[in-house]
Amino acid sequence: SIPWCANLINNPNYSTTATSSRIAKGSTEDSFFPETLQAERTIRKCLTLNSRPNKSLDPPIQEACTFFELGNGLNGFPNISHGGFVATLLDEEMGILLTVNQELVNKESKTHEEITYMTAYLNVSYKAPVKTPGIVLVEAKVVKNKNRKIFVRGAVKDEFGKELAVGEGLFIKLESDPRAKL
Repeated sequence: SIPWCANLINNPNYSTTATSSRIAKGSTEDSFFPETLQAERTIRKCLTLNSRPNKSLDPPIQEACTFFELGNGLNGFPNISHGGFVATLLDEEMGILLTVNQELVNKESKTHEEITYMTAYLNVSYKAPVKTPGIVLVEAKVVKNKNRKIFVRGAVKDEFGKELAVGEGLFIKLESDPRAKL
């Protein structure tokens, strides 16, 4: 019902997808977003979309974005999100992008492989305050995929499309061999 959100939700180049990191697991995996950050004063609601898969690209889903409805329990200053939380949103969205790709592979191959990428670095530039309460759009796009390394760019945007924070991340695919080098 919010026009700026509806524009993206109704875009035929995107489809909604489950935000699997928002679902509590039987283990302690993914406990931060579904437990700690799922409250009226933290992250009230979220909705994730991803670009349509393109099988000629690796990974096939190149973009993901999530609308987050933020409460004021995330503040560092009055009505402004804590910078560490903003960095967390960027890291989470980049992870969501990698997760939707793994889920696509699992669905097509009828397997249940676990997500095998971890953040190696995340560089964040803060451009403007992320105000609370309110809704933000957090985007992630694949920049480059080289061997076991995926480089991702993310942005936190307001309703006008203004970038409030941007991030560059490197994610490394874990090997089953603990002696494997980066």
